[in-house]
Amino acid sequence: MQNEPTTSPDTEKNNLLLGEGARALVTVAAAMVVIYGLQQARSVILPIMMACFLAIISYTVTGLLRRFLRFPHWLAVSFTVLADFGVIFGIISLFNVLIRDVKQTLEGEVTTRLMEKYNEIMGWLGNVGLEEQARDVIASPMDIINIPMMLSWVQTLSGQVLSFVSACTLVLLLMTFILGEATLFGRNFRSLPNSNKGKDDFLNALRGIQRYLFIKTVASTSTGLLAWWLCAAMEVPFAFMWGMLALVLNFIPTIGSIVAAIPPILMALLMGGWGDCFIVAVGYIAINFAIGNGIEPIFLGKQFGIATSVVLVSVLFWGWVWGPCGMLLAMPITVLIKLACENSRDLTWVATIIEDRPPITLKKNP
Repeated sequence: MQNEPTTSPDTEKNNLLLGEGARALVTVAAAMVVIYGLQQARSVILPIMMACFLAIISYTVTGLLRRFLRFPHWLAVSFTVLADFGVIFGIISLFNVLIRDVKQTLEGEVTTRLMEKYNEIMGWLGNVGLEEQARDVIASPMDIINIPMMLSWVQTLSGQVLSFVSACTLVLLLMTFILGEATLFGRNFRSLPNSNKGKDDFLNALRGIQRYLFIKTVASTSTGLLAWWLCAAMEVPFAFMWGMLALVLNFIPTIGSIVAAIPPILMALLMGGWGDCFIVAVGYIAINFAIGNGIEPIFLGKQFGIATSVVLVSVLFWGWVWGPCGMLLAMPITVLIKLACENSRDLTWVATIIEDRPPITLKKNP
């Protein structure tokens, strides 16, 4: 009887490593294909994602109308959509008016003040003997702030407002259908077996996202109102616009509030002085610290359990994939990805790595 060929343990180990390496390469290749597809299909996917984003926020209003005012579902949805329509298109109309004011101010007062600040700084450098070297580096204030380029950006932004209006119309239409069939989705979801662990995890994650978006909306609105009041009190031009910018960018974790503070601080320096610039900067730091590190954690806590560095990477990644809208959606998407990893046998380790859990304390034996 002929002996069957046997493989050595080293050969089996090498084959296993090759198999794992091939699977890792296939996974990376598949992920790159998916990312490319998401970028190419952004015009289709983004309206759907934004509609879901608004529906999750607005469903709280729909529920309150049904519970306390006893509205039928269709009437509660209609009132919610009309309220969203009024808020969004009211903001767009005000923003369009502000764009025209910005253009006029850039062409007139800002250019004059920029030249005055430039001469003031050069005069101070002349007292210490560095004016000639500074003028060799910066011959004109336009080398620092290119007003013609900024005017071109403002003109482009004004043209994009109209396209944004059409996109918002599609988003609101999709949101209407999602809200209208929310009860149907809930009934179908409740019909699933109660023993399904994935069902409970998904329901908890969805409630967490809804709570996060609602509290984030309240916190962002408070941030915008306080920023508006601060800029108006310091007579910073376009105070309302800086407040709206703070409101919108506060939805972007970590970096949004920082980006929102830069333009009004620079405008306070340009139109006022170093004292106004310092007060506005301290005011923004106080507002963001009080709301971002004080009020929000009280109501939100660590319910998602995601490390801050992972949130920052997620914001940058989805911003690269889908632009500013991707940054707004980064946190909810990251929560759903973490949930999917927790319910996947092969990707549970990913959810464990990105989780922000309290340190484990080892009990000492008596």
